Amino acid sequence: MSRSVKSKSKRKAAENSTEAKDSPVAPALKQEVMEELKQLFMKGDLPEAKSRDNIVMTRLWDSDLRIVDALIALDIFKSRSEAVAFLTHEGIQAKSELVDTILPAIEQIEEIKRQTRQQAVSALHKSKRK
Repeated sequence: MSRSVKSKSKRKAAENSTEAKDSPVAPALKQEVMEELKQLFMKGDLPEAKSRDNIVMTRLWDSDLRIVDALIALDIFKSRSEAVAFLTHEGIQAKSELVDTILPAIEQIEEIKRQTRQQAVSALHKSKRK
């Protein structure tokens, strides 16, 4: 990535962060969100209570980024990374029934792929010998 592109990206991020901090947010909303997050934290459900060792690059819609930046402006999260990790975790938890259905199917698919790969390699080795 060129320096000018990196510079523009950093400048845009700074502008977005400033916009979020300058936006008016109802104190009642901040209090409500803080209370809800506090309850999650006390139960140990917040991702930051656990280790976050995996890095994932993603692109967000402008509307979602405004929400992430608003949560940072409210001092609910320290960074975009922390906010996105939390929201991702909550989204997965909210769709736990779907996840519980999908994971066993993925395991079956992976096993079939492994077996098929093994058969293909075996067949290729046999054809080389002839």
